[in-house]
Amino acid sequence: MKYKRYVKKLTPQELGYRNGRLRTGQYFYISKFAVGTFFERLDKYILNDKRLLTFNDLLRDGEVIKATYVFHNDKYALENGTRDEYRIYLNRNLAKHELHFQPNDIIVFEMLDDSSINLLHYNESSKNYTDLLKEIENSKTRGNHALS
Repeated sequence: MKYKRYVKKLTPQELGYRNGRLRTGQYFYISKFAVGTFFERLDKYILNDKRLLTFNDLLRDGEVIKATYVFHNDKYALENGTRDEYRIYLNRNLAKHELHFQPNDIIVFEMLDDSSINLLHYNESSKNYTDLLKEIENSKTRGNHALS
């Protein structure tokens, strides 16, 4: 089944927080449930296979943004590897500054076609935040994710 929407609640870990302080680079962790059903499945034998994704940021008048989508896959590509996760790395086009996205914010990816995705961003004071949070809580997808 191919989904048209992926909803995700952001965590401190992926936003670079360690012990309550911003310390490292930021990314969006992508649930494996969304791989192959929303996002493209990348090659598990090409070390850290990646693609450039195109986003339309509707909060910035549809500005086109590119970001790197990576499959950290050394579990499959190397003899003693352990990593097996998908990420979208944030850059200054996606997050204008380190505090642009905050833990507990919700982002929504809406698939437009095979080459572009709408990106929507909600914080706890946003109008639709509570409805999106309920969607995540009622989802069969493990973690802070929902597909529809």
